[in-house]
Amino acid sequence: MAQNKDITIDPTTLATVWHHMQTTCREMRHLLERTCQNYLIGQLRDVSVGFWGADGQMITAPLGMPNQFMATGLAIQAVYEKFGEDLHPGDVILTNDPYGAHCPHLPDWGFIRPIFYNGKLLFFTMVRGHQEDTGGAFPGGYFANGYDIHAEGIRIPPIKVFDRGRERTDIFELIWNNVRYPKGIRIDNYAMIAATTLAEERVLDLVEHYGPETVLVSLNEMTPTTTARCWTSRSGCGWT
Repeated sequence: MAQNKDITIDPTTLATVWHHMQTTCREMRHLLERTCQNYLIGQLRDVSVGFWGADGQMITAPLGMPNQFMATGLAIQAVYEKFGEDLHPGDVILTNDPYGAHCPHLPDWGFIRPIFYNGKLLFFTMVRGHQEDTGGAFPGGYFANGYDIHAEGIRIPPIKVFDRGRERTDIFELIWNNVRYPKGIRIDNYAMIAATTLAEERVLDLVEHYGPETVLVSLNEMTPTTTARCWTSRSGCGWT
């Protein structure tokens, strides 16, 4: 059993917390498969979801493509380095930039949501999925004859598309104006954001039920370098 100061985690609690996170990821995937208009996401399942700690350590990513989620910790680090203390509840950050945010390639758009409890950053959740078009010189996002990255599509650095719960319609208009199928991509983007909202609701229910220390220590037992140290050592979690 894991111990942290006065906290002792019994095996039943440990298993319940762990499987709650895993089940939430499956719910996120189910939402996407039922909602997205994009065949690549809805049928071919070219999408990944998961939870990461406040330090960027992967917690759960039970279903998805390894090339999409393996570098997400680095993408979260890029988000934290850019926004730092300007991350707030209700924020959603979008990026597809291979150079600035370690994304696999331009068609894989990632929506990242920080999750807070009582003002403390506990987790990040992410949905990354292959868009049916990303602009560029050729429809669909695959262009073998591209002479530079700009021929492959619009390159999106980490940018807030929701700021404290308020939609940045100007940012979305700019992005959707640079793709060939804006209506379909709009639906898919909202579905992906909805999946991060679902993840936030589920994990906050878990934290409310058990308390943040119990949840974090349980996850620390399963993934030993996650966020337990962030909760116990500082009010928020930075990068060292």
